[in-house]
Amino acid sequence: APSVPCMIIAPICPHSLAFRPIMVPINCTLKCKLNPDARGNALVSFDGRHSQDFTKAHVVEIGVSDYPLPCIDKNGSMQDWFNGLQNCLMWNVRKTQKPMTAPKTS
Repeated sequence: APSVPCMIIAPICPHSLAFRPIMVPINCTLKCKLNPDARGNALVSFDGRHSQDFTKAHVVEIGVSDYPLPCIDKNGSMQDWFNGLQNCLMWNVRKTQKPMTAPKTS
């Protein structure tokens, strides 16, 4: 929920269903680097921009900004949060069914 002080790390386009979003405490700094035994380099992309080489010498640190982005909630943070989830995941949405027709008799 939006009132939990945390970061959500969510994989985008994972290669396996085993990758799931995780919540980490807000005071954590995540460090991402290649395994020393990796056979080659990797590519990294930020915000869908151009890919860049990522070598064993590189480290990406992920943390919470010192300058949070203020948001305006039209209906209050909890209502906006759940409406957003409902719209995104299509919870409780049902396709409109065609009307039933009587079978044709000969």
